Amino acid sequence: MRKKGKDVLWVIVLCLTCGVIIFHVVSWHAMGIYFVMFTWLGTGKGYLTVLYNIGLMLVLGGSLGFLMEKITDLLGYEVRKIRHFDDEN
Repeated sequence: MRKKGKDVLWVIVLCLTCGVIIFHVVSWHAMGIYFVMFTWLGTGKGYLTVLYNIGLMLVLGGSLGFLMEKITDLLGYEVRKIRHFDDEN
């Protein structure tokens, strides 16, 4: 499979992954699970809320970062090497 085909496949997979994560967050908010989780902060289960939110941020941030990288690769943007005057010496 060519590089463009792999990039298209990655973009589709990463879009679906981000969509599932966003759907999960919206559905939990609509069901009131986040309100219950935030009441845990005063109890001994507060670390679960913190770990869940940190994990959610890491997974969604990583997915969005890889998605932007694959979209950039798909569009064919390349950075050319810049020659500096220090390199000539």
